[in-house]
Amino acid sequence: MASNKRKRGGDSPAESSGSIDVQLSGDALPVSEPEATPTPIIPEDSRKVTAVVPGERDSRRRITAAAKDALDAGVTRLGTGIGTIGEGVSKLGDLSRNVPVVGSSVSKIGEGISHVGEQLHTLPKVARTRRGRLLIRSMIVGFILVAAWIVVIVGLQLHGNDTPDFRPNAEKILVDLSKGAIDEVYEQASPRFQEMVRKERFIDDMTDLEETVGKFREITTISDTLVTNGPSGRVGRVSLTAAYQKASCKVSVSLHYDQDRWKLLGIGVELPSELKITQAQREERVKACKDAMDVKRCDVHQAADAILLQLEQGKADKVWDDATSVFQKQEQKAKFVQLQLEHQVALGNYRRIIAVSEAKVIGGTSATFDALAEFDKASGVRVVFGLYRRSKSDPWKLRSLKIVLPMPRAAEVAKPPAVVPPVPVPVPRTPPRDAGAK
Repeated sequence: MASNKRKRGGDSPAESSGSIDVQLSGDALPVSEPEATPTPIIPEDSRKVTAVVPGERDSRRRITAAAKDALDAGVTRLGTGIGTIGEGVSKLGDLSRNVPVVGSSVSKIGEGISHVGEQLHTLPKVARTRRGRLLIRSMIVGFILVAAWIVVIVGLQLHGNDTPDFRPNAEKILVDLSKGAIDEVYEQASPRFQEMVRKERFIDDMTDLEETVGKFREITTISDTLVTNGPSGRVGRVSLTAAYQKASCKVSVSLHYDQDRWKLLGIGVELPSELKITQAQREERVKACKDAMDVKRCDVHQAADAILLQLEQGKADKVWDDATSVFQKQEQKAKFVQLQLEHQVALGNYRRIIAVSEAKVIGGTSATFDALAEFDKASGVRVVFGLYRRSKSDPWKLRSLKIVLPMPRAAEVAKPPAVVPPVPVPVPRTPPRDAGAK
């Protein structure tokens, strides 16, 4: 028994067995004293960490959720509004379906807008996922890039096709033509216009236009403006509606950019249908005088007859001095005098005007006299005069002169002498001598 007790160690003291005696007074853990409270040690190189209060975190989550809900609601409303607009455009396309091209185009536009509205309406649902948010960001960036590219392209096109305002240029030209300054308009026009249109023809057309439609008043509308670049440079055109005294006409004015300014290249006027003028009325309007063969009453006939008499008397230099500046620029004085001397030698002295083909006066300042004259050596020589004067009280001055020499007649052509071939002369043959003759 003793051995058993010794084995269990029940009777041996705790100190001798090496164990510690622990006494438990209850189930609760002992409370440590204040002095025994451990003090945490924070390293010097540690970073500062801000603690987040649980209430503040919840408030931030609520704000973010509210912003997302507001964004979702705004996008949903935007999609609904665009869808409504698409439906309205589609209805407009149905109403205009009878129009061949417009109806179908409007319907397609309406369907496209409705589809965009449906996609925007379902966009908030997609945005709740991570991939959806990434898709939305990519879409926004794409929209910004496409919009910026479109703005750049449109800006470059507008800058490259900067069309000037041709209204002041066209208005100045029409006002000058209405004032009667047709010569000045022609002289200030483009060199290309002066090469294509004769000054006399331009004066006649503009004067006849004024007689038809009256004085120019104002430009009512500008229909179209165009600028093109070609081999000859920049060319502009403006289409407008001009109000005259008798009617409103559609006018087209073409301009050429020459020497750093726009110059007249052409002008066209479309007369309204109510202004009907026959050819007989036009001829009566520009008729120089009632009887062009009446030398005493037709001043144009008198001026032409006086010029031919001076040329017959050898006063070609005086005719050149009395002519207009335009005539003097076209031909030199010495050359003109020499040419008239050659004509006098070929035609002889001037006698009279035997017939008048055309005699017209445009605006009282420009005249054309086409007649047949008789000379000593030729009859029926065509002579065309161009005359000009600043006012009706001034005398007529020579603006152009053309004398058509007749073709030489067959009888007047010197015949070359006929070549007669030489006639061979027979040579007599002497008889042979007899050998026995003495």
